[in-house]
Amino acid sequence: MSGFSSALNHETKQRLLAITLGMEIYTLGASTVGMLTSNSIVFVANFVIALTGALASALSLYTVNRMAQGPDLKNTYGFGRLEMVSTSLVALTMILAVLFISYEIIEKISHPTTPEGGLIGIFLTSFSLILSTWLWIRNLQLARSEHAPIFEAMWRMMRMGALEDFLIIGAVGTSLLLSQFEGAYLIDVGAALILIVIVVRSIGDILSGTFGDLIDRSLEEHDEIVIVRELVNHFDDYEQIHGFRSRRAGSQVFVELFLEFHPDKTMGQVYEVSTRIQDAIKGHFINAQVLVIPSRVSPSS
Repeated sequence: MSGFSSALNHETKQRLLAITLGMEIYTLGASTVGMLTSNSIVFVANFVIALTGALASALSLYTVNRMAQGPDLKNTYGFGRLEMVSTSLVALTMILAVLFISYEIIEKISHPTTPEGGLIGIFLTSFSLILSTWLWIRNLQLARSEHAPIFEAMWRMMRMGALEDFLIIGAVGTSLLLSQFEGAYLIDVGAALILIVIVVRSIGDILSGTFGDLIDRSLEEHDEIVIVRELVNHFDDYEQIHGFRSRRAGSQVFVELFLEFHPDKTMGQVYEVSTRIQDAIKGHFINAQVLVIPSRVSPSS
């Protein structure tokens, strides 16, 4: 049953990422039409961000497919860190997008032009807004249910995409209405600056979540309380605990317990107790590896 659930889960992830990739490709097309039919830099900015999004989606899809294969002889701990590396690369592509958009803003201010065209781009972006919003919600649901860094990054990118689309529709439409006024191009510039703020904030959110996992930060307090509670529930099965360690690697959870057993217990009994404790802790996490490191109480104690 768990194997079927796991396979279904990977299929859901792959399908969602494939749809997200298709969405980014559509946005690339819509932005291209916007760039060709208008002189607005927000379409240029949206094209660059959609390009990074497409690369991120393709990278994430590869990562999920690789993780679905499970551990092998050379990667016995699985590919949890690959998930974090993928998330970091997503943030890197977004940083490059910010730099390019900043350059375009400087060019626009240095060589201002009267806003013109863009109605077709607005129409195509409206559909993109609807799809981005749906993908934002779906990726967020998956990220929250599985603590998956990849989908944590993807829902932030989709949120960013939805906000971009909304901003593009408003900025291009307003600048066209006010195109007869001098300085109307500043609406375009202001919208691009807001896009940069949105992207930078998303970069910060992505990296702050990934950094803790990369340095093997312990699980959140509420998760560690769950582990302690299970150790208390099984306290009669061992003599004492010398501590435990926990960490995340992507969506995987690793827990090590250092337990001391009475010397009268046989290896079979120690194994049975250890398995029972491991199963109890695993029941609280979606993808966890729990290791019990046993020792015996010394006769002098």
